[in-house]
Amino acid sequence: MTATSESNPHSQVFPRQGKLAVPQFSLLVLLLTLGAVAADQLAAPTLYSSSPLWALAACMALVWRRGEVGYDRQQRTSKSDSSFEREAGASSFRFSLGRMAIFAAAHVLLVCAARILQITLEPMRGTFSSAGWIFAALKLSVLLPTLLLLPWAQWRILSRVYLAEGIAALVVLFTFFPSRILATIWPWYGQGLGRLVFAFSGLFVHGLTYTSAFSPALHGQDLDVTILPSCSGISGIELFDYLFALVVILDWNRLRKGRTLIAYFAGIAAMFAGNALRIASFVIFGNRGFADAVSRFHLSAGWIFFSLVFLAYLSFTYRKLLASPR
Repeated sequence: MTATSESNPHSQVFPRQGKLAVPQFSLLVLLLTLGAVAADQLAAPTLYSSSPLWALAACMALVWRRGEVGYDRQQRTSKSDSSFEREAGASSFRFSLGRMAIFAAAHVLLVCAARILQITLEPMRGTFSSAGWIFAALKLSVLLPTLLLLPWAQWRILSRVYLAEGIAALVVLFTFFPSRILATIWPWYGQGLGRLVFAFSGLFVHGLTYTSAFSPALHGQDLDVTILPSCSGISGIELFDYLFALVVILDWNRLRKGRTLIAYFAGIAAMFAGNALRIASFVIFGNRGFADAVSRFHLSAGWIFFSLVFLAYLSFTYRKLLASPR
């Protein structure tokens, strides 16, 4: 099968090389990696982490949503088009038995090393020290054997075809479960959050005082509010991650990828700002005659508030994320 490149109508792109189409081959690579990672985590519980699984699942969903469009994408210049097409045409996308054996052997060695070092690594689990971060990085090593599946020339082609999907998978891998990051920076972030809430609430509540501690506290005439680590906004960030990911998967082929990446991090900032506003509203309303209502509904109201913040942010940015129809 041949197709015409949009930037150079006289050139031809070959979406099918060897035995598999590039999207099908990419999905099989991701599926094979996902199965191997799951097997590693079952064989060596020390390696368990949901982040690699979610990252691979997200990448698979985006590659599937993009389909054949990914291989026939427009290049910036005709020169790069020709170079890319020649490189792609010389490649045969198929699995090599030798590389499959090396891939499997690498996973077996990784599992054996994790089981041997289990006693040494176990005390580091869940800690927020430098050793804990090293242990967290080791859990991501289950993704490294995938690099052995293909030669470097084919990885270059796939990285150019699915660059946006790869970046999205990295975003999921490192930012979708931020509890460790927030717990690590809480001594500094908690103070900044407490100071910001105190400065804003002080405009509406007279006599408000602030106590600097690991869990900052604001003292009012009718209600005292203590900002715990669970009030860091982690629930709002996770809700934003899930809802934003759903929008991205559904509209992947219509999105401007660069703007979407910027909108994601801007949305995280908006959720942090919304969390500060949420806590400030507790302080203000709690010291304005609604102390009982705040104490009763402040937990359940969080999900409603964060959902409204997300809907407001999405309504403001959604049209800007969509590419102009051709």
